Amino acid sequence: RRGRILIPPHTTFSSNYRRHGRSARPVMQCHDPLSFALICASCFFVWGDQNLMAPNLSQIAACFKFDDAERDAKLGGQLSVAFFLLGLPATLIIGLLCDVVQRKQVLVATLLLGQGPCLLTIFVTQFWQLFVLRALTGIAVGGALPLVYSITGDLFPKSSRTHASALVGIVSSLGSMTGQGIAGFMGPSYGWRLPFVVVAAPGLCVAFLVWRFAEEPKRGGGGGPRAVR
Repeated sequence: RRGRILIPPHTTFSSNYRRHGRSARPVMQCHDPLSFALICASCFFVWGDQNLMAPNLSQIAACFKFDDAERDAKLGGQLSVAFFLLGLPATLIIGLLCDVVQRKQVLVATLLLGQGPCLLTIFVTQFWQLFVLRALTGIAVGGALPLVYSITGDLFPKSSRTHASALVGIVSSLGSMTGQGIAGFMGPSYGWRLPFVVVAAPGLCVAFLVWRFAEEPKRGGGGGPRAVR
């Protein structure tokens, strides 16, 4: 009759999937969920300090006794150039290291390089100090990119890598958004330096957890047997 779908007897949806070579599988299959969770946490905090200065530029400029022109040139221009300009070669260099060095150890070093200078921002009193610390943080942000996707690709089979990469991107964006929100909320009341500590301290804890508990997957294993602890 009109409006009805006739299904042949003894036919089920599961058998129909098998008939076409399909199987009921979860959308994402991960060989080591704990390691992937730690990688996502690393991305969250590495990208979390990317926009910590943005909500408090006027306060930072007053701290260094900059006028409006100096604020725009030094805080909005020079620091941004140092942050991203050094991050670009770091992406290439650390990407090459992924092929010859244990990636987990490089990731831990990258986290320390990013979160350490971020934490030290609490002691900044001069512009050149802030310039150096932000440049080091930019190296960590750029260098983390190839590391994270290299390890993630080996934690998942081909059918799940797209979803895993999307999740890494979402977590990174959430980290950036959260960091900027923390700076905007805390900066006016507690000063522009404290948000750097709030973001960096748990980031250093994540670096320790990665070093202690994360396992590096077999290169090209796609979620195969574990290789290195």
